[in-house]
Amino acid sequence: MAATERTRAQVHTGLAHLRKVAAAKGLPPITWDRTWGYRMLDDAPEIWIGYERAFFESTHHRIVNFIEGILLAHRKKRPDDPYIRTVMAQMGAIESTLHLLANLE
Repeated sequence: MAATERTRAQVHTGLAHLRKVAAAKGLPPITWDRTWGYRMLDDAPEIWIGYERAFFESTHHRIVNFIEGILLAHRKKRPDDPYIRTVMAQMGAIESTLHLLANLE
């Protein structure tokens, strides 16, 4: 942000665009970690997999928090509502899939 004098949102949008352009051109993915910051490594599947796992883990936590904080209260208030029953089933599948992907060997 300091180097470009852009806001956090502008930098985030720019990085998302660069990731899409890199993927479309067959370039390696842009990853981030605390030690090195943003990197574009040509042949580092262990780095790519680590980044992907971290993404799945953080998304998994967000989904679990949403289920526990919002959806369970809805289901408790209206247990026979077909909408919430469908949502709970689908969100359970999403939560399970993200957990599996985050811990896949």
